[in-house]
Amino acid sequence: MSVTSGFFNSLNGDRRYNAEQMSSIFDGIINDGVFANIGTAFGVRADTGNTITVGIGRAWFNSTWLLNDSILPLTADDSEILLDRIDAVIIEIDHSEAVREGSIKIVKGTPSSNPQRPAMIHTSEVNQYPLAYIYREANSSSIIQADITNMVGTSSTPYITGILQVQNIDNIVAQWESQWLTFFNNETSDMTATNAFWKQQWATWFN
Repeated sequence: MSVTSGFFNSLNGDRRYNAEQMSSIFDGIINDGVFANIGTAFGVRADTGNTITVGIGRAWFNSTWLLNDSILPLTADDSEILLDRIDAVIIEIDHSEAVREGSIKIVKGTPSSNPQRPAMIHTSEVNQYPLAYIYREANSSSIIQADITNMVGTSSTPYITGILQVQNIDNIVAQWESQWLTFFNNETSDMTATNAFWKQQWATWFN
Protein backbone atom coordinates (compact mmCIF):
# COMPACT_ATOMS: atom_id res chain seq x y z
CA MET A 1 0.00 0.00 0.00
CA SER A 2 1.63 3.25 -1.13
CA VAL A 3 -0.93 5.76 0.21
CA THR A 4 -2.17 5.81 3.81
CA SER A 5 -4.22 8.33 5.74
CA GLY A 6 -5.80 8.83 9.14
CA PHE A 7 -7.37 9.06 11.45
CA PHE A 8 -11.04 8.37 10.73
CA ASN A 9 -13.88 7.02 12.82
CA SER A 10 -14.24 3.26 12.67
CA LEU A 11 -17.50 1.72 11.52
CA ASN A 12 -17.87 -1.90 12.54
CA GLY A 13 -14.08 -2.19 12.84
CA ASP A 14 -13.27 -1.05 9.29
CA ARG A 15 -10.71 1.57 10.44
CA ARG A 16 -7.94 0.18 12.60
CA TYR A 17 -4.55 1.77 13.26
CA ASN A 18 -1.34 0.34 14.71
CA ALA A 19 1.37 1.89 16.91
CA GLU A 20 3.54 2.79 13.93
CA GLN A 21 0.72 4.78 12.34
CA MET A 22 -0.05 6.53 15.63
CA SER A 23 3.61 7.50 16.10
CA SER A 24 3.90 8.73 12.52
CA ILE A 25 1.93 11.81 13.58
CA PHE A 26 5.20 13.21 14.94
CA ASP A 27 7.42 12.30 11.99
CA GLY A 28 8.83 15.51 10.58
CA ILE A 29 7.82 17.40 13.73
CA ILE A 30 10.06 15.93 16.46
CA ASN A 31 13.61 14.90 15.63
CA ASP A 32 15.29 12.00 17.41
CA GLY A 33 16.99 12.83 20.68
CA VAL A 34 16.62 13.50 24.42
CA PHE A 35 14.39 16.33 25.62
CA ALA A 36 16.73 18.87 27.19
CA ASN A 37 14.14 20.41 29.53
CA ILE A 38 12.73 17.26 31.15
CA GLY A 39 14.24 16.06 34.44
CA THR A 40 18.01 15.75 34.26
CA ALA A 41 17.94 14.43 30.68
CA PHE A 42 18.96 10.94 31.85
CA GLY A 43 22.01 12.22 33.73
CA VAL A 44 24.24 9.27 34.72
CA ARG A 45 25.75 9.44 38.20
CA ALA A 46 28.06 7.19 40.20
CA ASP A 47 26.43 5.65 43.26
CA THR A 48 28.16 3.01 45.41
CA GLY A 49 30.31 0.10 44.30
CA ASN A 50 29.43 -0.96 40.76
CA THR A 51 26.06 0.82 40.86
CA ILE A 52 25.22 3.91 38.82
CA THR A 53 21.95 5.83 38.56
CA VAL A 54 20.16 7.24 35.53
CA GLY A 55 18.15 10.39 36.11
CA ILE A 56 14.67 11.39 35.02
CA GLY A 57 14.28 12.04 31.31
CA ARG A 58 12.25 11.60 28.17
CA ALA A 59 13.44 10.68 24.67
CA TRP A 60 12.09 10.22 21.17
CA PHE A 61 13.87 7.73 18.92
CA ASN A 62 12.76 5.70 15.90
CA SER A 63 9.16 6.94 16.09
CA THR A 64 8.79 5.85 19.73
CA TRP A 65 8.99 7.62 23.08
CA LEU A 66 10.78 6.52 26.22
CA LEU A 67 10.19 8.01 29.68
CA ASN A 68 12.11 7.46 32.90
CA ASP A 69 10.09 9.14 35.67
CA SER A 70 12.29 8.25 38.67
CA ILE A 71 15.93 7.60 39.53
CA LEU A 72 16.89 4.29 37.91
CA PRO A 73 19.72 2.26 39.55
CA LEU A 74 21.79 -0.04 37.32
CA THR A 75 24.61 -2.34 38.39
CA ALA A 76 27.60 -2.92 36.12
CA ASP A 77 29.58 -6.15 36.04
CA ASP A 78 32.70 -6.32 38.20
CA SER A 79 35.89 -4.91 36.71
CA GLU A 80 38.41 -7.25 35.13
CA ILE A 81 41.43 -8.46 37.09
CA LEU A 82 44.12 -7.47 34.59
CA LEU A 83 42.58 -5.46 31.74
CA ASP A 84 40.60 -2.23 31.51
CA ARG A 85 37.31 -1.94 29.63
CA ILE A 86 34.69 0.66 28.70
CA ASP A 87 31.01 0.00 29.40
CA ALA A 88 28.13 1.94 27.84
CA VAL A 89 24.90 3.10 29.46
CA ILE A 90 22.40 3.15 26.62
CA ILE A 91 18.85 3.66 25.48
CA GLU A 92 17.80 0.70 23.34
CA ILE A 93 14.77 0.80 21.05
CA ASP A 94 13.81 -2.72 19.98
CA HIS A 95 11.04 -3.08 17.39
CA SER A 96 11.50 -6.84 17.03
CA GLU A 97 8.31 -8.84 17.42
CA ALA A 98 9.69 -10.68 20.44
CA VAL A 99 10.49 -7.47 22.38
CA ARG A 100 8.70 -4.33 21.11
CA GLU A 101 9.90 -1.92 23.80
CA GLY A 102 12.43 0.71 24.77
CA SER A 103 14.82 0.18 27.68
CA ILE A 104 17.83 1.61 29.51
CA LYS A 105 20.67 -0.81 30.12
CA ILE A 106 24.43 -1.26 30.46
CA VAL A 107 26.38 -2.80 27.59
CA LYS A 108 29.61 -4.41 28.78
CA GLY A 109 32.73 -3.49 26.83
CA THR A 110 35.56 -5.75 25.70
CA PRO A 111 38.53 -5.97 28.11
CA SER A 112 41.76 -4.75 26.52
CA SER A 113 45.06 -3.04 27.23
CA ASN A 114 43.66 -0.32 24.93
CA PRO A 115 39.89 -0.53 25.54
CA GLN A 116 37.43 0.89 23.02
CA ARG A 117 33.87 2.06 23.45
CA PRO A 118 31.28 -0.61 22.59
CA ALA A 119 29.81 -0.19 19.10
CA MET A 120 26.16 0.83 19.08
CA ILE A 121 23.73 -1.42 17.21
CA HIS A 122 21.74 0.19 14.41
CA THR A 123 19.56 -2.20 12.42
CA SER A 124 16.05 -2.11 11.00
CA GLU A 125 14.72 -3.48 14.31
CA VAL A 126 17.19 -2.52 17.06
CA ASN A 127 18.85 0.84 17.66
CA GLN A 128 21.07 1.90 20.57
CA TYR A 129 21.99 5.38 21.75
CA PRO A 130 24.67 6.08 24.40
CA LEU A 131 23.78 8.07 27.50
CA ALA A 132 27.28 7.70 28.96
CA TYR A 133 30.46 5.64 28.82
CA ILE A 134 32.07 4.25 31.98
CA TYR A 135 35.81 3.57 32.14
CA ARG A 136 36.33 0.42 34.24
CA GLU A 137 39.91 0.32 35.45
CA ALA A 138 41.25 -3.17 36.03
CA ASN A 139 40.84 -4.51 39.57
CA SER A 140 38.78 -1.50 40.69
CA SER A 141 36.04 -2.05 43.26
CA SER A 142 33.83 0.93 42.51
CA ILE A 143 32.78 3.48 39.89
CA ILE A 144 33.48 7.15 40.59
CA GLN A 145 32.05 10.15 38.75
CA ALA A 146 35.37 10.83 37.02
CA ASP A 147 35.02 7.45 35.28
CA ILE A 148 31.78 8.53 33.57
CA THR A 149 31.72 10.40 30.25
CA ASN A 150 28.33 11.94 29.45
CA MET A 151 27.07 11.55 25.87
CA VAL A 152 23.66 13.23 26.06
CA GLY A 153 23.85 16.40 24.00
CA THR A 154 26.43 15.03 21.57
CA SER A 155 25.74 14.02 17.97
CA SER A 156 25.32 10.40 19.10
CA THR A 157 22.46 11.32 21.45
CA PRO A 158 21.45 14.93 20.74
CA TYR A 159 19.25 17.21 22.78
CA ILE A 160 15.75 18.00 21.54
CA THR A 161 15.39 21.72 22.19
CA GLY A 162 12.11 22.33 20.36
CA ILE A 163 10.00 21.29 17.39
CA LEU A 164 12.31 20.36 14.50
CA GLN A 165 15.30 21.38 16.62
CA VAL A 166 18.13 19.32 18.05
CA GLN A 167 21.44 20.42 19.49
CA ASN A 168 24.75 18.69 20.10
CA ILE A 169 27.75 19.95 22.04
CA ASP A 170 30.51 17.86 20.48
CA ASN A 171 32.75 20.91 20.02
CA ILE A 172 32.18 22.10 23.59
CA VAL A 173 32.89 18.65 25.03
CA ALA A 174 36.09 18.41 22.97
CA GLN A 175 37.13 21.85 24.25
CA TRP A 176 36.45 20.86 27.86
CA GLU A 177 38.49 17.67 27.45
CA SER A 178 41.38 19.64 25.94
CA GLN A 179 41.26 22.23 28.72
CA TRP A 180 41.17 19.50 31.38
CA LEU A 181 44.18 17.72 29.87
CA THR A 182 46.11 20.99 29.71
CA PHE A 183 45.25 21.77 33.34
CA PHE A 184 46.10 18.23 34.48
CA ASN A 185 49.46 18.21 32.66
CA ASN A 186 50.38 21.64 34.05
CA GLU A 187 49.44 20.63 37.58
CA THR A 188 51.36 17.36 37.22
CA SER A 189 54.46 19.24 36.06
CA ASP A 190 54.17 21.71 38.94
CA MET A 191 53.79 18.93 41.49
CA THR A 192 56.75 17.05 40.06
CA ALA A 193 58.91 20.14 40.33
CA THR A 194 57.67 20.87 43.84
CA ASN A 195 58.33 17.32 44.99
CA ALA A 196 61.84 17.41 43.52
CA PHE A 197 62.54 20.71 45.31
CA TRP A 198 61.43 19.43 48.72
CA LYS A 199 63.26 16.15 48.27
CA GLN A 200 66.44 18.13 47.65
CA GLN A 201 65.76 20.31 50.70
CA TRP A 202 65.20 17.20 52.83
CA ALA A 203 68.39 15.56 51.53
CA THR A 204 70.39 18.73 52.24
CA TRP A 205 69.01 18.98 55.80
CA PHE A 206 69.51 15.28 56.44
CA ASN A 207 73.14 15.34 55.24
